[in-house]
Amino acid sequence: MKVGILGGTGLIGSKFIDLLLSKGNSVRLFSRSGKDPKKRPTNENFEIIQANLPETKDLENLDALVNLVGEPIAGIRWTDERKKQIRISRVDFTRGVVARLSSCKNPPTVMIQGSAVGYYGMTDQAHNPFSEEHSPAQDDLALICQDWESEVISLSAKKIRTVILRTGIVLSKEGGALEKMLLPFQMGVGGPIGTGEQGLSWIHETDMIEAMYFLLENPKLEGAFNLVSPSPTSNREFAKALGRALFRPAFLPTPVFAIQSLFGEGAKVVTHGQYVLPKRLLQADYKFKYTDLETAIRDLLKPNKSQTKP
Repeated sequence: MKVGILGGTGLIGSKFIDLLLSKGNSVRLFSRSGKDPKKRPTNENFEIIQANLPETKDLENLDALVNLVGEPIAGIRWTDERKKQIRISRVDFTRGVVARLSSCKNPPTVMIQGSAVGYYGMTDQAHNPFSEEHSPAQDDLALICQDWESEVISLSAKKIRTVILRTGIVLSKEGGALEKMLLPFQMGVGGPIGTGEQGLSWIHETDMIEAMYFLLENPKLEGAFNLVSPSPTSNREFAKALGRALFRPAFLPTPVFAIQSLFGEGAKVVTHGQYVLPKRLLQADYKFKYTDLETAIRDLLKPNKSQTKP
């Protein structure tokens, strides 16, 4: 396959490019920033095109297009300008990509589109898990996810198979939530956040990229898929599992007001959460490599584990 990647210079995009190349595919990376992936592949089947938005001619004759573009939402203060950029990078950018695809004479046969489990809303309480058939919530992030996903609906008229990735917390030692949590836990001052009851729907980085590839190469799969492990947990239980993996205590709670003082409205990303199940992935017979949280964490914390093995 010849695969175009948007948003491929980050953690997951870089690892997905490595997986694609390892399986003999060609990759065309569209870089808005001009940056290379974390480790630029030395492969004749890899090319970079620098563009804020791909030109139609560069989308022609691709077999697939993967859009992972989106400004980060965690670990930052949500000013009005930041919230505007979060929406623009997701909804407006995707609208532009779809417009270019619609102009193609020979468009890709499949579009893999990013989204998030924020679609289902956030709460600081325990609840029955969501799966793909559940209705969306109406908070700010849920509304962004709905608008984000709606931008690709029109592709069906072009006979482009569309797959939406509702992604949870991706566990990796090289970035994301786990990397940010390591230092306080290593110092013995880690623990749950707020009530500790909020859901944490996680996925090991290996399952993340391999599930993406599974969805990419299976022509019968389309629509929304939750990219999370079958074992969502609470924030409290996650803290305990991380503490055990590091042989450190994990009982010191972080009060909500402390998080709110740092991140304002953006604190909800960590003080709230959701329990989500990958029902459609399991029905499609995807085999998860990591379903136990502590096993997943211990794997990621192995010495010299610098990259995910395909």
